[in-house]
Amino acid sequence: MVFLSLLFWALPASYVIHILDETLLNGGFVQWIADNFWPAYHLRMFFWFNAAALGAIAVSNILFDSLGGNWVILPLIWLSGFVTHALTVHLYWTFRRNTYSPGLLTSLLYAIVFYLVIRYGVGSHLISGADFAIGTGAGVATVGTFLTVGPTLLFPKLSQRRHMSSAARNRIR
Repeated sequence: MVFLSLLFWALPASYVIHILDETLLNGGFVQWIADNFWPAYHLRMFFWFNAAALGAIAVSNILFDSLGGNWVILPLIWLSGFVTHALTVHLYWTFRRNTYSPGLLTSLLYAIVFYLVIRYGVGSHLISGADFAIGTGAGVATVGTFLTVGPTLLFPKLSQRRHMSSAARNRIR
């Protein structure tokens, strides 16, 4: 189980490297999102979201390290969600927009960790097939969907509505 735990701790390490990629390359992920989808997105949002996600990943890993068993589902949720995000946001939008999506390169680290979890975790029966399926399915459905739909569709629409309703209130005054 130590090997599996080390693999799961590779996720937040990969995430920190990914955050650096998103901060430094091609003008940064914040600017890329603001230019392409959500003009109101700013660095403070980026910082707090990533800080909260890193904290939640650490708590998930600590729970698995401490309790083992079915708690393996929690780190799998984060890992599969981030792999989904790599495919649906970074890879898809790099091709669609014909420009590098900051974070694409380092999001491959998630795919590598996920492969190793499948190969040596599931393959060596350290993770049951049911736990793997539940964790992966839940991760794609929750974290993956949130990271895919949130910054590209949902949040821009919500902020546009809020902006429109505040503009309408200002016209009434």
